Amino acid sequence: MDLLTLHHFGFLTASATDWLAENETLLGTPFKIFDTVVIQSQKVNITFVEQTEGAVLTELVEPWADNLPLNKMIANGVTVYHKGFLCPLGSFDEAVEELEKKGAYSLEAFQSRAFGYRRCIFLVTRNLGLIELIEQ
Repeated sequence: MDLLTLHHFGFLTASATDWLAENETLLGTPFKIFDTVVIQSQKVNITFVEQTEGAVLTELVEPWADNLPLNKMIANGVTVYHKGFLCPLGSFDEAVEELEKKGAYSLEAFQSRAFGYRRCIFLVTRNLGLIELIEQ
């Protein structure tokens, strides 16, 4: 399997606006804000932000009111949600298979509006948390 490239850290938040305001108040560094994408199938709004040019992105995941699993995670204090990795061109299926052989459990793959409808998949790991693979 070719090396996966870290693309983003995903944060759960009830409000992207509040997350950005608190970050700027506490840390003093504003983020460049990209468009918000509404993903009806996952009942979330996604906003990508970047702290410095060329840095790893931060994905702010705002669950809708009826997205009970993600809202429960927020209520339980979970903020860092997942790490997103780009798969080298043409190696998506191979990367998923390799990670499964090494003990990761994959959820169902989906076409993500946030990534131009490319395939994505979340994998649950024992110690690393949730990993998202993004097809290039």
